Amino acid sequence: MRIRTYALPLLLAVALGITACSGPPSSEEGFAKNGTFAMAINSDPGDLNPLTTNIVNAQIVGAYSYDSLLFVDPETVEPEAYLAQSWTESPTEVTYTLRDDITCADGTPFTADTAAANLNWILDPANESPRRESVVPADATITAEGNTLTVTTTSPRPFMLYDLGSQQMVCDAGLTDPTSLSAGSNGTGLFQIDDVVTGDSITLTRRDGYEWGPKGTTSATEGVPETVTIKIVPSPSTAANLLRSGGLNAAVVSGKDEERLGELTSLSSPTISGMIIYNHNAEMPTADADVRRGLTQAIDLDTLTDILTEGKGERSTSLLGEEPSLCSYDSIDGTLPTYDPAAAAKALSGVKGAEITLIYDNSTASRSAAAEYVATQWEDAGVTVTLDGGDENYVLANTFAAEDPTRWTASLGLILQSGTPAIFPQYLSGPVPPDGTNFAGIENEAYVAAATAAADLAGEEACKTWRDAEAALFDAADLVPVSMTPFKMYFNGAESIIRPVGGYLPGAAIRVLS
Repeated sequence: MRIRTYALPLLLAVALGITACSGPPSSEEGFAKNGTFAMAINSDPGDLNPLTTNIVNAQIVGAYSYDSLLFVDPETVEPEAYLAQSWTESPTEVTYTLRDDITCADGTPFTADTAAANLNWILDPANESPRRESVVPADATITAEGNTLTVTTTSPRPFMLYDLGSQQMVCDAGLTDPTSLSAGSNGTGLFQIDDVVTGDSITLTRRDGYEWGPKGTTSATEGVPETVTIKIVPSPSTAANLLRSGGLNAAVVSGKDEERLGELTSLSSPTISGMIIYNHNAEMPTADADVRRGLTQAIDLDTLTDILTEGKGERSTSLLGEEPSLCSYDSIDGTLPTYDPAAAAKALSGVKGAEITLIYDNSTASRSAAAEYVATQWEDAGVTVTLDGGDENYVLANTFAAEDPTRWTASLGLILQSGTPAIFPQYLSGPVPPDGTNFAGIENEAYVAAATAAADLAGEEACKTWRDAEAALFDAADLVPVSMTPFKMYFNGAESIIRPVGGYLPGAAIRVLS
């Protein structure tokens, strides 16, 4: 599950990170004509339908084939024209007036009616889209008249302009046959998917007639690649080797492998790299708040941060794991239980010997070492720990999408990320699967009350109340944001005119160097 600048609703990630803080690189070299561009993601993105996915890597791929109503500049946090050329907002209504020259990759027009159909498809409960409520409010009324899309709600909706404005838009044929989007594309974006090789790569080709990209990008803009290949490269070491050899033009590399890439241009910014989420299912020992607090007290979060980030990161201060964010606050200081082994052992004495299954991301040595540290601390406090590690998809399948809700007790690696707090309530409260998306079964009345109050507020007052909502979660140790890492995206033979945020980079931002 990130929105701050570019409202990427909830992005579910597993120790992912591609964000940037400094401005985009400025090349003194010329741009290539009809060049090729290759970038890496760290796991197979799965279903590519932008109406049904909330997985980071799927949305990264989608940014090449699909456009959204607004582009939000990461440097200014201000919305700019994209598919919409103008917009209005109030607490309960937003409008977007679309350009009149937008076409889809298949040549058909994209209109306000099509945009409304996208949002109504998400809104329809029968489609079971995870983007219902996290992006499209459940109480929304969505209409189109002429070239203007209007969305109204019965109660105030914080950040609605950004939330709706971020949704990747599908063309009519894709709405008619959504299954065609699972391993293909049908959008207004600069590129169209040609080939998907599961577990290996996605290949895309530039389309003609594209005139509405961010920063004035068109199909004819100098340096825009003709072909894009998105390679699935789980290993940072392999990604570093491919960057050095020219097999990749862009990739995120972390840890010791970065030392080999010092001559390359990079963009970086802090992103959440570690988070512990407890399973609140009634059959789990972690349904008890005292047990959750005890397990949290058993861990020196400063030590865990050093392990996870290899000494390069810092402690998280909130759930807002992207920079810039629409709110800025510290909801952790003074709320999370602090490191106290004696208090942990006392708190866990009532469940001594209880079995804890920790699902963790084992894709790097540092993440495996972090899980081993947590297991040791918990066992020293008196519980029995089973470590169960796998790649990103394994972690997701056994936590967020677990068929058996008692399959896991805690996770280290599944990360909820957003730049706006209004995204989180759907995942941290309410019905559990299959009726909802509260996958950990969290029941925190103080969080719900504060989040409900925040939804009726605006500006700094809203942010302060969202801070109180998060603090309620951490006081109960419902989940524990641990660390922030300055992940870096490295470039070789290419650059971006827009800095990536949360791994998300509009395809129109890429420029291949000659």
